[in-house]
Amino acid sequence: MEAITTEQLFYLYGLIPAKEAEERPLETIIGIDDKHEIYTRQLGEVLAVMSRLDAAEYSETAIEEKMNDLDWLKTKAFHHHETLATLHKSYTLVPLKFCTIYKSEENLALTIEEQEGKIRQLFAELAHKEEWNLKIYCEDEKIKEEILIHSPAIKEREEEIAALSPGRQFFEKKKLKNLIDQETTEAKRKSCDIIHEQLGHHCSDSAVKKNWSQEMTGRKQDMNWNGVYLIQKEKREEFIQELQRLKESHADTGFTMEYTGPWPCYYFANL
Repeated sequence: MEAITTEQLFYLYGLIPAKEAEERPLETIIGIDDKHEIYTRQLGEVLAVMSRLDAAEYSETAIEEKMNDLDWLKTKAFHHHETLATLHKSYTLVPLKFCTIYKSEENLALTIEEQEGKIRQLFAELAHKEEWNLKIYCEDEKIKEEILIHSPAIKEREEEIAALSPGRQFFEKKKLKNLIDQETTEAKRKSCDIIHEQLGHHCSDSAVKKNWSQEMTGRKQDMNWNGVYLIQKEKREEFIQELQRLKESHADTGFTMEYTGPWPCYYFANL
């Protein structure tokens, strides 16, 4: 084993049950620095998956500078995700955030010992499970068209406004626009709630995350839903079929559904 020096840091990828690694030994993987191999350290029933780093190259100051290099950031973040995806295929995994670095193995050991009970609980909750994400984008104009066609309240109000004087019409049309906007917002919320509820019948747990801005997505449509779902691996096909059914049923209603997975349990394994 390579000698440990004070000039090394320790990159933590994730945690797996020690008994699972006994049955399926960890394959050889080169670490995030493209130099050191990934290795494990057993701490009770927990196995930490980690690699060594040169302190000068991966100090806190050095990392802050590297974060401004988009090519470096993209490459290293991809390595982190791919490594976790590989581990997740073979083990129950509690994934750690990108660039989780410890100054010593002793500090890492103390952290794990303090949280061992919670970690074991996560192992039990996440065994044989995977994570999926669903983002729903909405075309407001398409949804408004549907509302104008099918809303009796809107039709009745339009008829009332048509009978008013031009001056009164101006102000009442502004009120009507606000009413249509409110109904559009309500229609979007209701549809997304129904989709989320239907998917809930096929998963072990679910949650709703913060929507991304158009700047983040690069799309003209607003993101109206950002759901995350924890499912049993053996129910994957059933879950995908339900996702596809819902996607097709909403294809002409102004809703665009995009789902991705399977992922390691990033959201539901949060320590």
